Amino acid sequence: MRRNPEPVPPAVGVPERVDLVEELRLVSVQNPAQSAIWNELMITEHPLGKAALVGYQCRYLVGSSHGWLGAVGFAASARRLAARDHWIGWDDKTRERRLHRVVGLSRFLIRPGIACHNLASRVLNLSLQTMAQDFEKRYGHRPWLVETFVDPAHHSGISLRAGNWIHVGATRGRGRQDRKGLAAEPVKEIYMYELEPGCRAALSARPVVPVPVGEGLSRECWAENEFGGAPLGDKRLAKRLVDSARIQAEASRSPFSVAAGGDMAAVTGFYRLIDRPRDEPGAVTPENILAPHKERTLGRMRTRDTVLCLQDGTDLNFATRAQCDDLGVIGHNQTSAKTAGLHLHTTMAVDDAGLPLGLLKLEFDAPRPGKNKLPEERKSSRWLRGLRECAEAARRLDGTRLVSVMDREADFFEIFAEQRRLGNIDILVRARH
Repeated sequence: MRRNPEPVPPAVGVPERVDLVEELRLVSVQNPAQSAIWNELMITEHPLGKAALVGYQCRYLVGSSHGWLGAVGFAASARRLAARDHWIGWDDKTRERRLHRVVGLSRFLIRPGIACHNLASRVLNLSLQTMAQDFEKRYGHRPWLVETFVDPAHHSGISLRAGNWIHVGATRGRGRQDRKGLAAEPVKEIYMYELEPGCRAALSARPVVPVPVGEGLSRECWAENEFGGAPLGDKRLAKRLVDSARIQAEASRSPFSVAAGGDMAAVTGFYRLIDRPRDEPGAVTPENILAPHKERTLGRMRTRDTVLCLQDGTDLNFATRAQCDDLGVIGHNQTSAKTAGLHLHTTMAVDDAGLPLGLLKLEFDAPRPGKNKLPEERKSSRWLRGLRECAEAARRLDGTRLVSVMDREADFFEIFAEQRRLGNIDILVRARH
């Protein structure tokens, strides 16, 4: 291990607050001289001593005009970790396929004697953001989760929890090199940090099985394939959904009572289905109804090199349905009277020739007039949620390029900032007519 020929000079004049530190920066270890300084700091000042990082790795020095303030090191995650694997939802095969998405925070050092309020949290946040970008540039894939270990005999982990790290359990005291099950290492607490929101679902999700476009879409079996097994909390409800979809498709422009051709049992079953309370386990919601179709859509997307995810909105006018409750305001008529209805926002997947592959997402909302709206009620939130849904699909479709396509209503700063943050999806926004 390369070492510095002399001790690393101590930092001088470090202020008591991090916002007063001059030229605080992360320096990526790239050359032998920087590597020697990093090693020397670990050997002489870190409680665990020298650090032999394994596998994929990124190392940083914490620089400032006051001198070197510390060092950080990321490396390959633990191959097996029972508490972590249970928290993610991994079996052995799934862990094998997706372990590269998890990175270990192996070393974190703020040099002894430095008392600077919030310096550690600032450096940790900065290093997490920088590492994710550097990892992708260096190794071709972006990590989604970071793991680290805390020895409860020396640290409480309070600062990690305050920084949104999640405590998931403890080790068994075996360590990376314990081949004989001696468990000679101290038991440590395990903390995880999500670099990508919702990444646990993508990490634990079963592989997307390719579905040839057109397969299983015959008149006799399409409804079963696209809606069968929907998680509605009751198999009888799932069967009713399949039967209702098949009936409605036969007369898509007619009310269900007409499409059912006088079959009152089918009509009664349909209205009982859609009238189920939304707060029941496995409720009849748009998301649960769409779940089997979404998996089939992902399977069809898997067979394409490029997929366009088209977002758009539609207003559903219920002005003539005075008996309907919980409607919003979708516009005004010539007399300035409010028009009652719902807004439907959808994301449809098509291939680069325009062939529809299915719906990725749909959501309804009842627009509320006024300026003092919650963030999730604003129009912009629809487009952001659709973009995140596309990014979630992209995580499960390695090798398929996804492009989120939006119209002028999505031409706002947060969309472009979110796309850069997500990093795994392209966007196309219409700028003008």
